[in-house]
Amino acid sequence: MSKRINHGKVFEEDIRNSALEQGLWFYRIKDISPMMLKPNVRLSKNDYDSFIYKKPNLFPIELKSTKSKSLSLSESMVKKHQIESLKKAADTDGVIPGFLVNFREPKNRVFFININEFLKYKNIAENGLDHTYEGRVNKASIPIHIVEQIGIEVQGEKKRTRYRYKLNKLIQELILDYKCV
Repeated sequence: MSKRINHGKVFEEDIRNSALEQGLWFYRIKDISPMMLKPNVRLSKNDYDSFIYKKPNLFPIELKSTKSKSLSLSESMVKKHQIESLKKAADTDGVIPGFLVNFREPKNRVFFININEFLKYKNIAENGLDHTYEGRVNKASIPIHIVEQIGIEVQGEKKRTRYRYKLNKLIQELILDYKCV
């Protein structure tokens, strides 16, 4: 019997290994399984999945992996507390928070979506506001054609079976785009 692959965990490992190979500081916040706790013990929710640091900037990152051609905005995919935490982090100088989204199909593509761009899209979609995006806006998800407009693609390379992503290049672009020193 074959083991089911957890594509999200594979993506997390690939990002971690990419960061470490490029001399970036990387920290993955460990999830605690509720099954490991005693009954009636409250479990706090992690604000983000990971942090990447390159002097003098900190990048709180929420990692998402999907087989779909869009990023679902449902609570099962993007949690309200994650959005709130990333939004709060954006108020601090030198901090650039966002989502790293892995679209696995039809070919592996990864995009960074800054939390402010994410919130702008979400507001437009939910409230039916006028926009300048090319293509249709959908209030249930962010289609990849919109992600291409609001995000920054992270170049990747497949090495045998696993990917390596050019995170240093992404970080340089983010620092320029968001005017951080």
